Amino acid sequence: MAVQDARILLDVRVTLLGGVGAVTGRGEPADVGPPKCQALLAALALSPGAAVPVRRLVELVWGEERPRTAERTLQSYVVRLRQALGPSAIATVNAAYRLDLAPEAIDVVRFSRHADAGDLDAALAEWSGVPLAGLDVPGLAPAVDGLVERWLAVVEAELTRRVETDPEAAVGRLTELTTTHPFREGLWALLMTALYRSGRQTDALAAYQKARGVLVEHLGVEPGPRLRELEAQVLGHDERLAPAPRPTPASPALASPTAGTGRPGNLPPRLGRLIGREKDLATVRAALAAAPVVTLVGPGGIGKTRLAVAAASREDDADGAWLVDLVEIGSDADVPRAVAVALGVKESAGRALTASVVASLRARRVLLVLDNCEHVVDGAAALAQTIADGCPGTRVLATSREPLGLRDGHERVVPVGPLVPDGPAVELFTERATALSPAFDPAAAHQEVVQICRRLEGVPLAVELAAARTTTLTPADLLARLDDQLRLLVGGGRSGAPRHRAMRATIRWSHDLLDPAERRLLRRLAVFVGAFDVAAAETVTAWAAAAEEGADAEARGRAGGDATIEADTVATGVDELLGRLVARSMVIAEPGPSGRRLRLLAPIRQFAAEQLAASGEADLMAEHHAAWCVQRLGAIHRLLTGQGEVAGVARLDELWPNLRAAFGWAHARGDRRLAHALVRPIVTEIPRRSRGELGDWVERLLAMIPPEDTDPEDTDVVAFGLTWAGQRYKLAQDPAAFERLAARHGTRDDAAARHARASVHQDYPALEEATPPLIAGLRRRGDHDLAEHFEIDVAAALIFAGRFDDGDPIVAALVDRYRAGGPPTLLNVSLILLGYSAMLRGRRDRAEELFGEAVGVEVPARTHSPNRCVEAGAYFRRGEAGRAFAVLRGYVDELLDSGNMQAVCVTAVEFVNMMVQVDRLPEAARILRHLDHTAPYWATLVAAARQIIDAAARAVPQPAAPPEPSLDDHQALAYMRRVLTELMPEALAAQR
Repeated sequence: MAVQDARILLDVRVTLLGGVGAVTGRGEPADVGPPKCQALLAALALSPGAAVPVRRLVELVWGEERPRTAERTLQSYVVRLRQALGPSAIATVNAAYRLDLAPEAIDVVRFSRHADAGDLDAALAEWSGVPLAGLDVPGLAPAVDGLVERWLAVVEAELTRRVETDPEAAVGRLTELTTTHPFREGLWALLMTALYRSGRQTDALAAYQKARGVLVEHLGVEPGPRLRELEAQVLGHDERLAPAPRPTPASPALASPTAGTGRPGNLPPRLGRLIGREKDLATVRAALAAAPVVTLVGPGGIGKTRLAVAAASREDDADGAWLVDLVEIGSDADVPRAVAVALGVKESAGRALTASVVASLRARRVLLVLDNCEHVVDGAAALAQTIADGCPGTRVLATSREPLGLRDGHERVVPVGPLVPDGPAVELFTERATALSPAFDPAAAHQEVVQICRRLEGVPLAVELAAARTTTLTPADLLARLDDQLRLLVGGGRSGAPRHRAMRATIRWSHDLLDPAERRLLRRLAVFVGAFDVAAAETVTAWAAAAEEGADAEARGRAGGDATIEADTVATGVDELLGRLVARSMVIAEPGPSGRRLRLLAPIRQFAAEQLAASGEADLMAEHHAAWCVQRLGAIHRLLTGQGEVAGVARLDELWPNLRAAFGWAHARGDRRLAHALVRPIVTEIPRRSRGELGDWVERLLAMIPPEDTDPEDTDVVAFGLTWAGQRYKLAQDPAAFERLAARHGTRDDAAARHARASVHQDYPALEEATPPLIAGLRRRGDHDLAEHFEIDVAAALIFAGRFDDGDPIVAALVDRYRAGGPPTLLNVSLILLGYSAMLRGRRDRAEELFGEAVGVEVPARTHSPNRCVEAGAYFRRGEAGRAFAVLRGYVDELLDSGNMQAVCVTAVEFVNMMVQVDRLPEAARILRHLDHTAPYWATLVAAARQIIDAAARAVPQPAAPPEPSLDDHQALAYMRRVLTELMPEALAAQR
């Protein structure tokens, strides 16, 4: 009979979506009682398998208006629910109740699991209405709101997919949803896109105006950048609004910043189910509503990151939520750079990176998640304070082991505690153990699991590590061994909080259960910073094993023994060992841009690094790690110099945390040969994509070489450093900074120094003279890829000196070479230079043809290219002034953010010509004067505009006035931006 009752209980189903109800194991509707009884069932069902204290249930069911007999009434409701669902459906656990149904028996759980798995169709099929419909339970309102928010995210994701494949079919549903949820800009964006793709441009623009009216009237805010940019794209028939090609099953598309959520950002699409944190989520959301900075504080392994990501995913910031993991950076000074990389803010040699980050956030509504701040707390605090002071729409959610300590009441601190051992912690253990071990019996092991979770104080990472051991130990054996280890390792501890010591003790216990080969591999993996793959682990550990075997053989040879090979990592494959470490939760496996990626969680990596240091292998492994980085750079270099440049940049981004660690180790040891080897293959990234950190490394490399050093190899490194530092300061148009750097290395008059100086000062006659000797020297040393970068300087010097017949053939040959073999960046630059040459000669049709081909070349993200400036000119000449102003202003923003002052001249040319055509002659004249002062060789391209400006001045003489102050490059860009911003609304309206 007991077995039959159990079978009936397993078949019980509880529904919360569309109203609270239940179906018995016999398939009959269950009588779940009056509203308060239904509220109790809902409270238990929202935490299935977790013991919810009676006091908490009373709060949830009655709120502040609890009757004196609330606890007795609650008990009667439990009795009634047991009669309806079965006597074993609700268990009494001390002063708490637990719903003992399988989680999949509850519809909201099934919905959440489908959503976590990315199965949109299954999740939507599960949704049958608003949770708890018809019930008024204020205590459960946060949970209901969270579920509705989750449903809307799934709906947006599904509609995003439908807008790609069948936009007309999506219009009706989106029209309905924007009516019921009028403040969700993501839905309005989808509706506009669907209407446009259905051939209804006017309706798409009307939808924008309706969205703007709702936001201004009810919230007092203008639409966010996403909707504003979308309006401009609709007006301009932007090709980016065309449906994206659908990925084939064999080549899945990478997750975009808006994948799965319908809004910008880079949050992970899912981190698995969040257990036992609903109250914490509500606390975090309330804190975010009250303060610009919220810091989640707790020991390592307590679950701060998962909680922060879950909370961020439920917020509705118009410009998205962005996760910045600081665990991979090494100093406080690197915090702004890590944030800039995540947000896509370009670095500038002439502007503080923090200022660029703040400028990019000032007018945006962003939630910025700064994860793992504890080792760079000063840097994180400084940036968070600056954002809080200067970016009213941006909020910061930080995780750390201590508060950031901000001033002016800007910070709210939310302590993150462990899971309740008798409830959510048991659920976490059970879920993890069940997934790993088919033999694990949750019911039979329940008491032991409760004791394990209590001994681990509910620390999530400790619980997961223990659960991973159920593959080889029964819960009873695991409890006995765990008790012994914790008594030994925690009981006698004198420093650190008990939970922190328990966490470390659990890691040590898990470590000690590994076999020797697993322990050796784990400690050696600590040398990796950030993600790595199996091949990386195999390479580095194989080199270490070979070095170890060589040392052992040498020692045995001196002792007269035989040289037998003895290395556990040779006997057992690294791939197999990694699999075992992943199964034991000591290593995390996750998908990456180019395949499976592995990493160590911060507490485990810290422990493993301590073991590595104690083993005496730290320098050996760092040396092998740096050698692996050099090897990886070889492969990336081949991509960067050929047709695979886009992939090369992506792989370099992936390698960067490890590369940073390797360069830091080489610099700390004073190993300038290794430091040079780590910089040399990718040094062209400085001028091509403003990798400011790489520019810092070049200058640190220079500082490693004493000025009096006459070693030929070091002399070559100095020439290398000055050459590429010159490219950095050329981009920033900061010759004074370069001269200060060069002065620290003595007076040099070799080809490299002459070229660098001519390049920084934009001295084209000197550049024409200095570049050929530099190229010849590079080619003699076999540095053909570096020579390629400077070949175009020769042609540019000739063209801007008016010697087109000499310059054009050189560029044409380069175009043919780069079209055949890459890299795309140099093909793009060559085509644009050839296009400007044609314009300077008055051959506009040929110039338009070349510019069109240049814009069609796919270059990597962040590449410096005047493509958008060229596009703006083309739109203006087609009569689309509004779109031209929008594109040109966007390019100006990009130059200001990146500090790319070298591109001011081409921007000024387009601006002057546009302003003359729309009769804004004073503005055109102001920038023309700046162009005459900084780049007179562009005069031909603005000759017609100059004639109009001069004629107007003669026709209407102006009274004498003091001359306007000269503008520097940055001021000129800011001036153009103000004018374009003023003109855009009227011009866009005229296009309608």
